[in-house]
Parts: sequence; C-alpha cells; structure tokens
Amino acid sequence: MATVNQNMFGASITQPPGGAQLMVLPLNLIAEIVSHVHDTGDLARLCRACRVLNYMALPQLYRSLTLTSYDKIRYRGEQPEGIGSASPFTMGLNAIITRSYATLVRSITLRGEWKEHELEEHARVGRVPDASMLLNIAARAAVDRMTNLESFHWELNTKMLDTVFTGLTQLPKLTSLTIRFPSSRHPQPTFVIPGMPHLRCLKITDIDPLCYPDDIATLLYKSRKLRELKLHWSPRMRDAHEPSVSLHDYFRKLIAGKQPLAVKKMAFQNLYAFHTEDFNFAFDPSTVEDVTFLTGVEASSLLNTFVESSWPTAPPHAKLRMKSVRMDTVSKRNAEFIGNFSALERLYFVNVTAESSDILNCPRPGGGLDSSALTPPISEHHLSGAPSGTTTNSPITSASPASQLNATANLRDIYLSHITTNHGATLRHLLLPSKWPLSTGMIARLVHSCPNLEQLALATEFSSMDSLGLLIPFLRKLKALRLLIPQSSGQSSNGPVGSALKQCISGRAPFDTIKMVQETFANAKTLTEVVDIDDSILTEMLSYDLGNQQVYGNVKIISMGWKAWELRDFYKAPIPSGINKESPFPTNGDNASPETTTDSPVPAQGINGVGLGAPDQPAVAYKSPDPQTTHISSWSNPPGIRPGALPPSTLGKRSRDDDSETPRQPPYYSENPNRREDCEDITALYPGCYPHTLTDDGFVWRRRVRRVGWEALQHWEVWALDSQEI
Repeated sequence: MATVNQNMFGASITQPPGGAQLMVLPLNLIAEIVSHVHDTGDLARLCRACRVLNYMALPQLYRSLTLTSYDKIRYRGEQPEGIGSASPFTMGLNAIITRSYATLVRSITLRGEWKEHELEEHARVGRVPDASMLLNIAARAAVDRMTNLESFHWELNTKMLDTVFTGLTQLPKLTSLTIRFPSSRHPQPTFVIPGMPHLRCLKITDIDPLCYPDDIATLLYKSRKLRELKLHWSPRMRDAHEPSVSLHDYFRKLIAGKQPLAVKKMAFQNLYAFHTEDFNFAFDPSTVEDVTFLTGVEASSLLNTFVESSWPTAPPHAKLRMKSVRMDTVSKRNAEFIGNFSALERLYFVNVTAESSDILNCPRPGGGLDSSALTPPISEHHLSGAPSGTTTNSPITSASPASQLNATANLRDIYLSHITTNHGATLRHLLLPSKWPLSTGMIARLVHSCPNLEQLALATEFSSMDSLGLLIPFLRKLKALRLLIPQSSGQSSNGPVGSALKQCISGRAPFDTIKMVQETFANAKTLTEVVDIDDSILTEMLSYDLGNQQVYGNVKIISMGWKAWELRDFYKAPIPSGINKESPFPTNGDNASPETTTDSPVPAQGINGVGLGAPDQPAVAYKSPDPQTTHISSWSNPPGIRPGALPPSTLGKRSRDDDSETPRQPPYYSENPNRREDCEDITALYPGCYPHTLTDDGFVWRRRVRRVGWEALQHWEVWALDSQEI
C-alpha cells in the first residue's frame, strides 16, 4: 500500500455552507462508492480531488494496468500524446519502477507495436536490437517491483527475452501468464521457458515453429497447478497447408515423466497437426471439463483432410467429465464426437469465421453494419458452387445447390439428434449456427428435450416465429434469448419505414403513413425486415408482449439479429384507448366482434413475429394463470368466423389457423384526426397492435425495456463466446 499521511483523517469532515458534499458520508460508504468506478480517467480525477479519495481510489487505479505501445506518434487534436515527456507506454513503466505504486498492481498488460530499428542488420550479425533489449530490461525492472503481481500479459509484437522470463519465476503470486510470439522471421535467440510452479492459467498465441520456436515443454512440465491451457497457432500454417506442428515436442516431458496435466479448460485455435497416440498421455481426460476448438474456417478443405482425419472421434477415456464444448466448424466427425459422450451443460457453435463474419448477428462494436448497407454474406454455397467443406482451391466445384442444402440439413439433423438425446437433460447454454434455421417441429423437440436451458441462441424460419412464441414459455429457467437471422436472409426492403415510424411516434404522421406501417408489419417476410424497424417501435412492442410475469418473469435479456434489449421490472400502465376490459377487443364504431379465449398460460402473440408473435395468422386471446390478470389480444376474429368456432390445436395451447383462405383483419387504429395529430404514444394510434395482460383494477401489465449494446451483452456467454477468441 502506498504511504499514507498520518494526518490524512485529521481534518474535520463537516457539511460546508454551500450544501451537502460527498465527504460528509461515512468512509466505508465512500469506499463502496469508489469501488464501483471503473473508468481509468474517472479514477485518476478522484485521485487528484483530495487526500481521502486519493487513498481510496489509488489502489483501484493501479490494480489492473494496460500499457499500449504505438509505432507512430498519436495526436489528440493538435497536441501529441506525451508532449513534454515520453510516450504514455514508457511513462507508465517509469511510474511503476520509480514510484511506490508497484505493490498495488495485480495485473499488467503490455500490448501493441514496438518499433525495432534495423532489425534485419542486427539479425544478420546475430544481435538483438537495442530497443528490444532496453524494453525487456525495463519490463524486468517493473516485474521485480510488482511483488503482488497475479497476472502478466505480454502482447507486444516483439519477442519477450529470457530476462523477463527469469523475473516472472520469482513472483510467488503469479497465477496467469499470456505470451504472444512475434510473426517475423528474422533470427532471434530462442529459450527454454522455465517452469512457474504457481501458474494456473497459461495462454500462448501466434505460435509458429518457423519463426521463434521457444521451448514450452519445461514450462508445462513444472506447472503442476495448471488448470487452464490455451494455445493459439499462427493461421499461416493452415492457409499454406503446412503441418509443421509437432505436439509431441510440446508435451514430451509430460509423456516421458508419465505426469499428465490435470487441466480443466483446454483451448486450441488454428491447430494443424497430425494426431499421435502418445498425445492421449499428455492430459488426464477425467479432469477436462471445458474444450474449445477453433479453426477460423467454415470447414476443413479437402487438402486438410489427411491431417484432420487422423484425430479420433471417440473420447480417449471412459470417465469423461466434459461439461462445455465450443467449436466453429460442423462436420460429421465433430457430430460423432458430440454423440460419443453425454451430460454436456454448455454447447457453443461459433458463427464468426474467417470466411463468414456473420454481420447480420454481430452486436460487437464495429462488428455490425447498418441494415441499409447489409448484403447477404458469402457462404460456402457461393464459392464457385463449391460444396460444404471446400474452399475456392478445392478441385471439386460441381455440386448442385440442392445437394448442398440436403447435406447441410442432414448434418444439422445429426447434431440435433445427438444434442437432444445425449445432452438435453443437462444442457443449460446452447448457441446454434445461424445457417441452421429451425422449423416448428425442431424447436418443439428442442424445447421438450432441453427443459433446463438458461441461455439459448438459435435461428428460425420466419414462418415459425408463432410457434417459437408458444414454446419458449415452457423453458421456465430461460434468462437470455438470442434470435439469429439466418444467413439466407438478405438486405431489408424497409428503407423508408424507420423514418415513417418515427413520424408516427411523434404524432405528426398522416393517415397514409400509419397505413404504410401496418402494411409493413403484415407483409414482412424475413426477420431482417422486422429488426430494421425503428427501435422505439420494437421497444414498445416488447414492453407489452413480455408483460406477463408468470411466463416471462425469468427472462432478463433478448436480442433479434444485431439489436438487443434488457428486460427490467414489471409495472402497471393505463389501458390504451380502444381496449375495453369488459369487451376485450379493439372497438371501432359498431364493427366490433369478441375474440376466442382459452385458459392456456401461453401469452398472446405480437405482430409478425416481433416479440415472439405470429407472422401469418391472427393472434388469439389468452388468460393468464394468475387469477388477478387477464391476457387478451388486440386482434379480432376474421370475418365470418364466430368465436370458439376454430378447432383446438394439436398442442392444446391455442386455437389453430382456419384452413380456409380468410382475409386477415387489419389492426385497429383510430380515425380521429385530432388524436393522430396530438398523440405521443403509438399504441393510441393503433392499440390493436399489441397483446395486453390486464388486471382487475383497470390497468395493463407492461415491462420496462431498454435497448442495450455490447457493454451488457458481453456478460452473457451466448454473445460473448461467439467470436474467434480463446
């Protein structure tokens, strides 16, 4: 802890004449408030405010450091960074070395681009550039001062030398280590990385045997407490079809000493190597619980088959305790692997690969595009007619589109069969590929077989959105739902709809604009068109559609495509005009008709699949299981159909669509021109657009819904783990 002035708390902390201040609060309450401040700039300003806040905020400011090096001078406006001194990167190292703050550091990350001058000349004579050597000396001096360091990340583009490795071995609390190898091929000295006995998490990235093949065998052999191992190889070898990786070299000391690693989490990315039998003796299969395999491509090409087929599909141990599997390729071999064991709790199929970025469903900053600029992503079906599992370099390009679709469907069915049969009872997290749009029957089987799902991400056919709305409520433990847009969905055709809906909300839209909005909902053919609608409209619809606490009380977050909403508390609101509790259907003069009702706990549907509604049929009113509430729909029966005349559904939960070609009744909207001009709530324009859960005290249940971004989604695995990161 930094030196504290003994008179720090001697000053009287009283309320000044100007009003209440922060410092009149008890010190433990101030410390609790400061602990929730995470922005580095805010913490630095707190440290400069007064001595008390400096004492409380300084440990949090230095607890986790990230120093980024740039190969060029950066400017903030017209002023260069570090003017009057050095770069922020070197000044950060200087602060750790020369001041008394080093003991406060628990985690440090050195990342970015380090400029090395005359690297080729130094490599030719067998020398390390002075800039690189001085960087390692400064890093070693900082490591020696950070006696409480627990996590060290070297993510610079230059090589970490033996002087830093030796310093890390002397840290008694170091439990996490990340090493990035450089990708240049200039000769540099190689080292045997020493063992670190307290290490629990090891991550090594950009491994390339032809660049800097530092020996990690000793590090793996002597790190007996290691529980997480993540190895990332350079994609160059897979792209060049160069099987230069020898797994035996990395694990040879473990195999020779017959001391397999007892890791719980194991992740391999861009691995392109032959499988050998002795590799099974490098790990204890009975302790592995979390496995990640990422290749960065849609599927292995035919040129890679000789390598990939050497890996077995059957687990090497009968007492396998695997709980989580994450992968980005689908193949029959992987499907067989999933089917050879049971009791998985988390299964993630990563949609983002090097060949397909899946921008339709990417909520990450900079990952998604505006819907107006979206184009259908290039899949394996568009690569010169290449079949699934081939690249443009493949000699086979004669497969027909129909055979490709059949192969994809068959592979999907194999996976779903293994998931529902082997893992359905225990599965809690499930992320399915966006190229697998599920039909109504598939969703029903999935929901029936996986009742314990807490986070679910899937793509569905737009015509099956009504069934999804009926089946999701049966997942009583569901907290996060992510609806993926299938890759076959193209650009939205709702160009002017966003501005038109904004005009409707402000009450300035003409009658024709309101009619246009209704036609847009009725004619939507893809989920992309629905997601492209203005945020305020979608938020309003979800607020009503998810207002049944008995059904959706556990759901915390929901997303459609690249948009996501956080679901908060329930509240009562006045019933929108046009809805009569005694006669629960929209009224428009004398043309009113009652609706069919049922005692099912399943909520009524929204418009065209929005809020899990029905895309091509009139919604039916439902009663809530709560005796104090009544869930009604705002759609009237089709003309000529009397209430209760529809036959019961085979699911027993709602009335089924009539087989006759009955025209669809448009949603109600008021024809009062004064209301159209003055209304600020779109539900007053056409209250027939939403299902309502009414109470017996004259109110309707709603839910507070807030549009959120990556800052909220990154805490949920079905979003956070959908990336090419280990």
